[in-house]
Amino acid sequence: MEEEKKTLGYDWEFGHEELMLEVDAYRYDNRLYIGLTHMEEGYEESFADLTINLAHMPVERNEAYIDAFASKSKLDFIKKHKLGKVLLEMGYSGMESYYKVAFDLKRLEEFDRAGVERYCSINGMAKPEQTKANKKPPKTR
Repeated sequence: MEEEKKTLGYDWEFGHEELMLEVDAYRYDNRLYIGLTHMEEGYEESFADLTINLAHMPVERNEAYIDAFASKSKLDFIKKHKLGKVLLEMGYSGMESYYKVAFDLKRLEEFDRAGVERYCSINGMAKPEQTKANKKPPKTR
C-alpha cells in the first residue's frame, strides 16, 4: 500500500496551494530534480518544477538551481519549510540567472522517501541519515 504523501503550503501571486514534493534525478548527469505536484480531481498532477538542470554549472550532489518562474515564491517556500539553504552562488544560462540551493536530503526524505532513496542510489550516495550536508558551512543569503 502506497504511503500518503505529506503536503506543504505554497503561497504565490495566484493564491495558496497544498503541494507535494517529487524527488528524482535528471536523466542528464543525474543531478537533483525536485518537482511540485498537487491533487487535481483526485489525481496527482505536476504543478511546477522547483529545480532546473544547468548541466554546465557546478553543483554538489545535494545542490540544485531553482527554476526562474516564480522564483521568489519558490525561495520563500524552501526557507519556510526548511528544505535547504539558499547559497550566494548563482547559475546562469542565456540572459537568465538562477539561485542555487543546498537541499537537506534528510528533510526531503520526509516528503518523498522513495524518491530520495532512488536519487541516492543512482548517485552512489549513502542514505540521508548517513550524509553530512557539507563539510564546511556554505555561505548563505
